[in-house]
Amino acid sequence: MTRETDSNDAPRPKNTLTDALRENLSPHAVAVVASYLHPVLTKDAGVDREIHWLVEQLAEAVGGWDQQNRLAEEVGL
Repeated sequence: MTRETDSNDAPRPKNTLTDALRENLSPHAVAVVASYLHPVLTKDAGVDREIHWLVEQLAEAVGGWDQQNRLAEEVGL
């Protein structure tokens, strides 16, 4: 995890995944990826947990599930 400092020189965690998503993908693209990954199930419960975690991060990156659904609908999903 990287850290950056605020005006009080107190280090705070930086969410590099969210930052990278916001810098490189449109909110609509993030919403589409979340929509496609959300129903994925595999033979490996550990992989399923990891995918679920990623999907939650994607939804939060665009403002939560309501916003994710709205964005996905806007592009035809």
